Amino acid sequence: MYIITNTNCQNCKTLERMLGEEVNKVPYVIASENMDLCRKLNIRQVPALVKDDNSVEFDLQEIVKVVKNDKRNN
Repeated sequence: MYIITNTNCQNCKTLERMLGEEVNKVPYVIASENMDLCRKLNIRQVPALVKDDNSVEFDLQEIVKVVKNDKRNN
């Protein structure tokens, strides 16, 4: 599981604030540096949470919920 983000993305900054202490729980991938991956996953907006099954979530509140409920890094 990882989050695709970009450096100038306001929603990405909002997501970081929403995650609070959990912000370091999930690795981040910069979209502009990984365009092949974004094309492969059909990522057209950020932030995007890529789950272990390669499904993608774009809703900020849902991303926060998934990350905070992830038991791997507790």
